[in-house]
Amino acid sequence: MATSVFEFIINAKGNAKISCMNQKKITIAKGKTVSDDSVIAVAADCSAAELPAELKTALSEGKKLAVTIHTAGTEGTVTAYGNYDLKFSDKKNIIISKSDFVENATVGVEANKAAVDLSRALTGLLRDPGQEIKIKLSVLR
Repeated sequence: MATSVFEFIINAKGNAKISCMNQKKITIAKGKTVSDDSVIAVAADCSAAELPAELKTALSEGKKLAVTIHTAGTEGTVTAYGNYDLKFSDKKNIIISKSDFVENATVGVEANKAAVDLSRALTGLLRDPGQEIKIKLSVLR
């Protein structure tokens, strides 16, 4: 079983316009609006550029990443990998991609799930504007 070497929690909110229909990526938005069907949470307290240096370093070395999305007693986990090409320069979003394509907001690639792959129970809760969402980024050994 993989053990975590570093964890970071992002606090965010649900939004009625969240659809979780994107088949290629997951986006966590710092802003309060849903820009596309990959957004799973809004009003996040952190963007890719604001992640801790220790997390950025580990992901730049290609370490494995577990992303746990938790709200109202329901959670889902996505695994991905860091990449040497990660930029961590976006100040608005965090992206986890199923492909190896890297954008300025990308923090993980080759993920095992995109927004559409999250459970319907979880995505239903993410659509509630009153939901507090905790997203834990864990670098695994």
